[in-house]
Amino acid sequence: MTRPGIREFALLFLLALMWGSSFTFIKIGVHAYSPLVVAAGRLAVAALVLWAFAFIRKSDLPKGRRAWWSTFFVALLGNSVPFFLISYGETEIDAGLAAILMSVVPLTTVALAHFVTNDEKLSMGKALGVVLGTIGVIVLVGPETLTGLGGQLVFQLAVLIAAVCYAISSLVARNLRDQPRVGSAAVILTFAAVMLTPFALFVDQPWNMGWDVDGALSILYLGIFPTGIAMFLILYLIARAGASFVVFNNYLVPAVGVMIGFLVLHEVPKPTSVIALGVILAGIAVSQLRFGRKPVRAGDVAEMECDPVTPIMTAPGTKK
Repeated sequence: MTRPGIREFALLFLLALMWGSSFTFIKIGVHAYSPLVVAAGRLAVAALVLWAFAFIRKSDLPKGRRAWWSTFFVALLGNSVPFFLISYGETEIDAGLAAILMSVVPLTTVALAHFVTNDEKLSMGKALGVVLGTIGVIVLVGPETLTGLGGQLVFQLAVLIAAVCYAISSLVARNLRDQPRVGSAAVILTFAAVMLTPFALFVDQPWNMGWDVDGALSILYLGIFPTGIAMFLILYLIARAGASFVVFNNYLVPAVGVMIGFLVLHEVPKPTSVIALGVILAGIAVSQLRFGRKPVRAGDVAEMECDPVTPIMTAPGTKK
């Protein structure tokens, strides 16, 4: 692992651009096709991309029953379910709002890790970060949503549930830290595609939907870039600069998502959304602080989950 240079920072920004843009392309996709078709199509394309990478790199497949069960649950909770929920949520809410809602993933992971792990307990900084993140979500969705009167309550909750699914999957993915990364990711994406494709075919019957060029290209883009190629980039960056470097995506992706939503879809974020984004990002920053602890030595850094959009990107783990 080397100190991040210009190339690593450029790739980090490219990664944030891919993940941040996914919300806009999901929005375009669900204008033409159902959420199931968009999610299943995206996963099928991404699986093909990752199998191509696995073939080129001659990557091995996961080994052991525990690893295969983990790939199954990461596929379910880290891909098929949240991909559908985000697509469903964006049938009614703006792409920028979805990007901000998904920014709670790292804070949700911090909270859940306290209860299910032995080495990632809540500290003062983490607890304060979770509180700030919760306040940010309350500001974002508005008090009318908390009383059940918000017209977009169900769709906002769909995206928030997707965030929780991502957080759970990132904890399950700890079981894959010693497994082949590219091969494991290809298997995960294949499982996820197999889970959703039958539902998309039999429930929505996409062949009866009108052909839409923009919708089809959006699905293709989502599969190739934010899900497929982004996986390869994240593996490279983790190997070169470490997960603690890639975690900066938590700050970049929501802002990029809002910016692209504004430029492409002309979505003007509400003042409360901007305030909420600032509070949530402050919570993420505070959660990384250590109060009254000894400096962390090289080699003692705990694995940090670093994908606020699609944790599949870090599913094979971060252990070098």
